[in-house]
Amino acid sequence: MIHARGILRLTVLFILVGVYAIVVAPRALAQSESAQNEIPEAARAEVTPNNIWPPAAFAVLLSGTTAASLLVRRKNNLAEQANRPDVLDEPADVASEPSSDSAERPRFILLDGQPSKPMAAETGRLPKPRRIELHRPESESTLSQVSALTKIMEELSGPKTRTTLGPEEFARRVDIEWSRHRAGGSGGAVASLTLSELDAVRLRLGETAADHVFNQVAYSIGSEARALDVLCRAGDSEIAILMPAATESEIRNILDEITKRIASTTFRFGDERVLLTPAIGFAMLSDADSSTDLIRAADRARSMSNMDLDLHTRQWDSSALAVEVEAGSWASFKDTCKKRLATPLQIAATFVLAWLVPFGIYLGLDQVGLDITFAVYLIVVGALAGTGALILVEGMMAIRQKEPPEEPANPYPKATALIAAYMPNEAATVVDTIKAFLAVDYPNDLQIILAYNTPDPLPIEAQLDRLARTYPNFLPVRVVGSNSKAQNVNAALTLAEGEFIGMFDADHQPRPDAFRRAWRWLDSGYDVVQGHCLTRNGDAGFLAKMVAVEFESIYAVAHPGRAKMHRFGVFGGSNGFWRTELLHETRMRGSMLTEDIDSSMRVVERGFKIRSDRNLVSRELATTSFTQIWNQRMRWAQGWYQVSLEHIKFAFRSSELSLRQKMGIFHLLLWREIYPWLSQQLFPLLAFWAVKQGGLYRLDWTIPVFIATSVFTFSVGPLQTLFAYKLADPEIKQHKSWFWAYLLFTTPFY
Repeated sequence: MIHARGILRLTVLFILVGVYAIVVAPRALAQSESAQNEIPEAARAEVTPNNIWPPAAFAVLLSGTTAASLLVRRKNNLAEQANRPDVLDEPADVASEPSSDSAERPRFILLDGQPSKPMAAETGRLPKPRRIELHRPESESTLSQVSALTKIMEELSGPKTRTTLGPEEFARRVDIEWSRHRAGGSGGAVASLTLSELDAVRLRLGETAADHVFNQVAYSIGSEARALDVLCRAGDSEIAILMPAATESEIRNILDEITKRIASTTFRFGDERVLLTPAIGFAMLSDADSSTDLIRAADRARSMSNMDLDLHTRQWDSSALAVEVEAGSWASFKDTCKKRLATPLQIAATFVLAWLVPFGIYLGLDQVGLDITFAVYLIVVGALAGTGALILVEGMMAIRQKEPPEEPANPYPKATALIAAYMPNEAATVVDTIKAFLAVDYPNDLQIILAYNTPDPLPIEAQLDRLARTYPNFLPVRVVGSNSKAQNVNAALTLAEGEFIGMFDADHQPRPDAFRRAWRWLDSGYDVVQGHCLTRNGDAGFLAKMVAVEFESIYAVAHPGRAKMHRFGVFGGSNGFWRTELLHETRMRGSMLTEDIDSSMRVVERGFKIRSDRNLVSRELATTSFTQIWNQRMRWAQGWYQVSLEHIKFAFRSSELSLRQKMGIFHLLLWREIYPWLSQQLFPLLAFWAVKQGGLYRLDWTIPVFIATSVFTFSVGPLQTLFAYKLADPEIKQHKSWFWAYLLFTTPFY
């Protein structure tokens, strides 16, 4: 127990330190999970062993050896305790509703971490932002000096049916729960929540509006939290929550539900509608050596969540911090070795596991009189024939494509184009991209947002500013502190004014009718529409030509055919159109290598509909070097493997999916990981038979089943190329020689 005099002294000390902390800017600490810097790239394709060419096929095979580096969630190892809570009584003057129209939502922007100043009174609008600053977690040295309780903490206003405390009493309750846990009591946690848009609400609509919205948020939290949870308002836009007698899994579930509720609710003040982005972090009672450190840890976890804005609850992990702050030549040497040796070791491990280990097993079993090779051969043949048949079914189902309604039932609403870019890589092409979007033919307002990150100021930014002054609908935004496409997209979402959003990479140039056609699909009942990405630089070289034909095979054949066969489509990362509210609820997760496929699975698992349309065209630049393609396909393969681990179990349990859709999930996620290993078994089988028979020339190559399956399997590649040619966009179809070259180049790998 802490005596009253001690609390008073600590409070005075904390306030003094807090004043000091406000003056001194904290040092930024790099995130524990580095995301990819090179954001724009060809829209991610479905990397299966049946629709990719050599680098892709080999990358898929290698992806199986990277499981350990891709497991990003901690195990839930505590037993469930505590019952589900009662809920708060809703205050009579609070009105909240599920997200609907976003056309009237205010523009919430941050300038260098502070609300931007309003423009002149005659405009009545906020100025165009030039920066959005993502707040990095404080460094450990700063955390050791500053207490999370030095912030101005007020007693939570609003309904009082659940316990709400001021700062001193909240600190005392945290200390009591932490001491009880240390003495052998039950578990629990402290959570910290912030609302990044609330400062902009306060600036635009006033203090009363901000408090009114805050109270609605408090009600949303209370509706999901338990009766024994304790809430405390920390500063203007933060809430601290003490969650005693709860396991880690229960705490995470509650906080996830709080996040979903806030993100999916349109909060209101008068006629104004407000969408908010909660960032939540928590620390278990066992994660800290004192109650003060516990609050610090929760605050730091929240800061990490606020960096990504992906609606993903973060848990404090002290081991991750230890990795982050490790410095010196030894750490640098280890990091260099890890990067340089990772791929060669994966290649070696792949050959050992796929070829040598099975060959050794076949020899060992044969020594004891057990020959399983014929049974394995039948399984392999069945896998090859079955997969080939599915590819042909996809092609046939893609031939006839349903068209959207000629005209939408509802008028064309305001739309937003959101372009993510990394400078300086995209500096040479981004201006042409913006001009292509300015030329889009759309009957209503089209807001164009360029969300980019760059390590240093660039001359291209002055040119972007001039374009913004010339075209009021163009909004360039530099996302300071971002190092991934996901962070750029998530940070810019609060600026989107359209009822639907088209997401693009920085090298994309949509055709003029793209947004019209997308809205006709969305208005007819779909939630996401994935268009056709075709390359515009096929003349750049041989690899560019191969990528051009491959993209026709993917976007003109595989995507629409598979969507019809599985009864769901996928979002490919670019040239995809989302309902704004759904994208706001879903976000992109920077922790996923293929954040687009991850978002697709999360949407499909909830029962939303994704449409694939090969006539919704956007032109992009294909990769032109082997190194670029290798790195790209390795990321895709590893990313798909990561998504498979993350979503396969949730998809099978989803009550929103039909049996046919679950079989599609099996084919899309699980089978794509199994098939490469099965198909490789032909090599150890042939080696075993050659050893046993005394040479390959002694084998009987005229077995009917072998001949039939070989002919069928080798015909799949040419037939898929034929489908790609038949359904290709005329811009690519006119180059017949590209398709012949692709046929010769890819057939051996089928």
